[in-house]
Amino acid sequence: MDYSKNISGKYAGLMLFFFNVAYLLLLISTLMPYDLKKEILIISIGIMIFFFSILTFVLKVTEVDINIPNTITNCRLVLNIFIFICILNIELHDSYKILLLVLLSLLLDGVDGYLSRYLNQSTEFGRVFDQEVDNFLIFILAFSLIYNHNFSSILLCVPFYRYIFVILIRQGFISGEDLPESLFRKSICVLTILVLALCNFYFFIESVRGLIYIIIILVSYSFMKDTIYLYRRKNV
Repeated sequence: MDYSKNISGKYAGLMLFFFNVAYLLLLISTLMPYDLKKEILIISIGIMIFFFSILTFVLKVTEVDINIPNTITNCRLVLNIFIFICILNIELHDSYKILLLVLLSLLLDGVDGYLSRYLNQSTEFGRVFDQEVDNFLIFILAFSLIYNHNFSSILLCVPFYRYIFVILIRQGFISGEDLPESLFRKSICVLTILVLALCNFYFFIESVRGLIYIIIILVSYSFMKDTIYLYRRKNV
């Protein structure tokens, strides 16, 4: 069977949207209280529309490709939206359930990356989509620490570094070429998600809270390293 073909074009985005609504309905009907289901579904769809608006209008992604890895990434997006809804209603949910959902999203991140290489289905849409879904999960976990556990708002610099990066490229301060593959960069992303998840789960332990400062330093270093690399490439 040939796995190298993608579904793309003007209807691919609509297919993703309706699939996501069905997936959200399944999660909400299974795991949410009855009296909140309608409200939560409306909010979830709003978040999803906002996410794809960022892809379209901020990151200028116009061609949607649907293949096996991108479908898994899309499942991660819906799972992340559901996690966001859970942390907004944290009093209704067990912390173990939220942690398990975060770990499942992280596991699927590894699966979609492996399959994109194994099935030779790497696409530009998939690359950007995967990065945005990762960044969205980081935002969710950082927001949860601020919203539910009174952490400093400085945590939001971690997910927003990506958009500072985009602005620098758009304004011509740094090169817009793709960064080379980096195990260090991917490791920082995974470590950031794990630390933020642990801090949400063990927020009352001071030593765990201290890991946040290490993560901010590591993410800031990675951001500066990539920015300097692209600045030098622009001025070569």
